[in-house]
Amino acid sequence: MYKKATIYYFTGTGNSYRVASWMGETAAAQGIKTHIGSIGSARPAKEIEQGPENLLGLVFPTHGFTAPWHVIYFTLRLPRRYRTHAFVTPTRAGTKIIGFLPGMEGTAGYLIALILWLKGYQLRGVQAVDMPSNWMALHWGLHPVNVSAIIGRAQAKTIVWFSEILAGRRKLSGFIPLLLGLALIPVSFGYLLYGRFYLAKIFFTSQKCNGCGLCVDYCPTHSLTLRGKENKLPFWSYSCESCMRCMGFCPQQAIEVSQPLAVLLGYITSVPASYYLLKWLTALIPGMNRIVNYWPGTVINYIYFLLSLFFVYRLFNWLTRAPIINKLFTYTSLTHYYRRYHEPGTNWKDLREEKEKINN
Repeated sequence: MYKKATIYYFTGTGNSYRVASWMGETAAAQGIKTHIGSIGSARPAKEIEQGPENLLGLVFPTHGFTAPWHVIYFTLRLPRRYRTHAFVTPTRAGTKIIGFLPGMEGTAGYLIALILWLKGYQLRGVQAVDMPSNWMALHWGLHPVNVSAIIGRAQAKTIVWFSEILAGRRKLSGFIPLLLGLALIPVSFGYLLYGRFYLAKIFFTSQKCNGCGLCVDYCPTHSLTLRGKENKLPFWSYSCESCMRCMGFCPQQAIEVSQPLAVLLGYITSVPASYYLLKWLTALIPGMNRIVNYWPGTVINYIYFLLSLFFVYRLFNWLTRAPIINKLFTYTSLTHYYRRYHEPGTNWKDLREEKEKINN
């Protein structure tokens, strides 16, 4: 059915990378020329060929019941390829307590599918895959026994579904999660505009950090820099997608999330800046309240939100360089006591190969 399969993935702790690898192995076993690469190392103008004998796939995690902004932006920049076949596979947070509990991808799959369709691609499949939940900012890493069970289940499901795609069948699923995702669009939109920036500013490193720089070198969104004159420590920027790669793979387990800082940021960013600014301007310029309406007020509040995150986090990053303050935030962080997680079959070598592709 296909001569070439090009599969791009965006991954944090390795879940989406592993799913893409299973697909690549399945395609290669059928004699199909296969290219698997990260979104960061992609050269789509050269790698994606036109025509129904070519297959494009996008595999990525679900964030805020939709696709990560990094993936949306990548898809918008893909070249037009009329009649080239395409599939979309969002990975979602699966858990296992008594039985298996699926995640919820919301609009993630069909949002990306819609963009591909508008670019001329022929949609052949949408299928979510449950991989072990990895949001360590919220919960501890799952027990290895449960991780193994979830991954084994996901592998079997992925291979069966993808084999159907390679056989030329159209396999669309996830309509109930899509309906729920449409109802949750305000949540997803709020995450893309506010949540991802907020979550990016609650990371810090404990005194275990030795400044090795692995988290900086292998961040998939290039969102970390080392700052400081002597003891250089990671600094998280707004482009962070909270993919948890840095936390999951840090060899020192030095990366933490500060829940007290999250509360403080929530309090500071909730200040209605536009109200106070308008009140001040009205005192200076009579009739100003008639000029400033809802939309300017929203813009003012959004700018205040971003600025307050930026300045408070810079102050926090500076304060945590003091050993006593660092210990205070470390021992009040729940992540200090959590089990860490990354996909068991994925290691730094896989991410290093990805980085080398980017450099080349």
